[in-house]
Amino acid sequence: MEKVYISRKKYESLVGELKNLKEMKAQLSQEIGEAAAQGDLKENAEYHAAKEKQAETLIRIQELETTLRNAEITDGLDVDHSEARIGATVTIKDLAADLEFTYTLVGSMESNPEKGLLSVKSPLASGVLGHKEGDEFEAQLPKGPRKYKLVKLEYK
Repeated sequence: MEKVYISRKKYESLVGELKNLKEMKAQLSQEIGEAAAQGDLKENAEYHAAKEKQAETLIRIQELETTLRNAEITDGLDVDHSEARIGATVTIKDLAADLEFTYTLVGSMESNPEKGLLSVKSPLASGVLGHKEGDEFEAQLPKGPRKYKLVKLEYK
């Protein structure tokens, strides 16, 4: 699996979620044992609900363990700060619409454009990556190519 780029805050959040899920898994095992002790499992709704929840929990635990194993913390990552890279906050101008907007370039797990967090795998971020402040670039958007200018580049 490829590297998963996430902030330290997101990493710690995932570690906490994993811990909670492992505690839930132990609790579900106990509930399944108690439900099984009640006898006939065919008509035991609590047993089936607990088994379903346990299966969902085990899948999520596996996903989190894989993500954390492949995580690369972006905080303090050694990148060239003269170019747009993961962790950069960029102000971009759409040259055709004469609009400016600001995004922080993040890994895909943290992407939330409404909050100003843009995945480095998105078409717009892919277009700006590697460019310096003042550069014009083209991004291959779903509706076709569009020209932009990197107005401001900063690392916070």
